[in-house]
Amino acid sequence: MQFESFLADKVAAKIKSEGCQCTKIDGMNLFLCSSNVSVIPIVLQPTICFVLRGQKRVVTGKTSYTYNAHSYLINSVTRPVEATLSDVSKDKPYVGLSLAIDQHLVGQLMMEMAPWQEESNEEQQMTLTHSTNLTDPIADVIRRLVDTLDNPMDEEILAGSLKRELYYHVLKGPCGGLLRNSVSNHAGANRIARVVHYLEQHFERNIDIEEITRVAGMSSSTLHEHFRKVTSVSPMQYVKSLRLHKARSMLSSGLQVAEVSYGVGYSSPSQFSREFKRYFGFTPSEARSLIGSLG
Repeated sequence: MQFESFLADKVAAKIKSEGCQCTKIDGMNLFLCSSNVSVIPIVLQPTICFVLRGQKRVVTGKTSYTYNAHSYLINSVTRPVEATLSDVSKDKPYVGLSLAIDQHLVGQLMMEMAPWQEESNEEQQMTLTHSTNLTDPIADVIRRLVDTLDNPMDEEILAGSLKRELYYHVLKGPCGGLLRNSVSNHAGANRIARVVHYLEQHFERNIDIEEITRVAGMSSSTLHEHFRKVTSVSPMQYVKSLRLHKARSMLSSGLQVAEVSYGVGYSSPSQFSREFKRYFGFTPSEARSLIGSLG
């Protein structure tokens, strides 16, 4: 199964300029880019991502996920990644669509579906991000969701039920466990999802490994073993990476370097500048002039 080209054309026609465009449907964004992108660092939110034309590759640590019109990507927690776009040209630009995960709606569905689902589904999800094949039911929901953009009444009345239908089909699929991981009170992925949620909420504080082990309910060695298995990095490396990616996004919006450095948890702007350049290859000041991220 794959998305037909007419759907990409329809979405592209609704985007006023290249980059990301929000829609009136809560959590749904559209994307357009007319050239290949080698690498761009972004902070990926809990999202289900679709490529209607072109190909996208997301790298997290040592692991990469590629998806296109035949597949889609689920990301269950906020995490820093590097993204690449390929198979793109001015005549056939990259067209994408993302839907932020509504934790409340997913939680409701999980409770309703519980009598019909087996616990063994959890054991397959030893990751927080994954790409999987597109199915007919999911492709059909996306088409109908895009169609509601043509009519404000359809957007208002139908979009909510269509999002619920999409989550339902994803939860039934091979990567349903990742969607479950997006619900904060659900352990998932060997309890690492809960730890990542905590780090996302507290990354700007002076957090240490002892605090993280208490949240995880594991010894330091067990935490490092499982955290690396799921995210490819250590807990403290994850905190540092998240801080720097968040800082890059803040700098791109025009905030001052010192303000950003304190905002993401650094006590010294000079230390922040050194680590930022070492990580990205350019200074925080240079980052302020760069264009924002792709979704």
